[in-house]
Amino acid sequence: MARGEFMSDIEEYGHAPEAQPVTATLAGCAILVVVAVAAPWLVPQQPLATLLAAGVAIGAAAWLVGLVVTVRHAAIGWKIGSLAILLVAGAAAALVAHGQYQTRARADASSFADAEFGPNGDPMPPAGAAGRGPLSRLYVDALQSDRADAAAFGKALAGVALGNLNSPYLLQQDPRPITDCAAIARIIPLAEEQAARRKASDAALRAAIAGASLSEDARRGVALMAIGAPGDDRVLANQRAMLESSSELCVLLARRGWVNAGGYFGFASAADGALFKALTARRIEIAAAMARDAREAAARREEGRDLVRTALERSIFLS
Repeated sequence: MARGEFMSDIEEYGHAPEAQPVTATLAGCAILVVVAVAAPWLVPQQPLATLLAAGVAIGAAAWLVGLVVTVRHAAIGWKIGSLAILLVAGAAAALVAHGQYQTRARADASSFADAEFGPNGDPMPPAGAAGRGPLSRLYVDALQSDRADAAAFGKALAGVALGNLNSPYLLQQDPRPITDCAAIARIIPLAEEQAARRKASDAALRAAIAGASLSEDARRGVALMAIGAPGDDRVLANQRAMLESSSELCVLLARRGWVNAGGYFGFASAADGALFKALTARRIEIAAAMARDAREAAARREEGRDLVRTALERSIFLS
């Protein structure tokens, strides 16, 4: 039988292998599209270089599968061409995945960029901030917790009429503080409990910031806004110092060795007068430290917001 007749018989009965490089290439591209869409939901954020390497590797793997199944029967041009297409498609899929990671992270960080500040420097996140992402949710939760704690601490101070220790007139009208000086010290555990909550909240935020797919500047800005100053909890230190010095002042005033001297405390004992002046100076010093820390915290938050805003203005491929 002649060669031409033999080939005709093979084609007639469907025995000749049929190459389908176009179908194989399109199938590989479809796989890459699925991977690009699903990756941000299944895999933690990776550096762009890692995503590019993974995308090219998946593209090469898809080509190898296609080669074994069908492309090996195609002409050499199709083999090389399909490989090139899938490698480029893999890199493109990596860029798409990177864009999705960045879009989600930037939506989260926008809560910090869009924040405003009240007259006293308190941060006011935008409406719906908690729904913008994990960082935003933690931040909003922390702010709500801090405000609830501040209200509870203020209520505790009001409960012992601590402000009355500043005025002989007020103390004469309402002597509650000097009838139970120990009540002032009993507020310290509340301050410590609130400090423990702040510490736990800061730790959760610190971990979330470290894992966020944001630039270093954006992460630093978020940290400045959301986390307290590094080092010891100065809020707790100042609260404890104020309560302890107020407790000492209470004990002094409870002796009743004072008079209302025209709106000022007057003491017959020079020693009592000297102790009163020292304790008063100490309380003024602590109050000034609290005010200074509040101003520094407000300045840090504004600096952080500006850093986040600037970072979000950059291209996602520079993040």
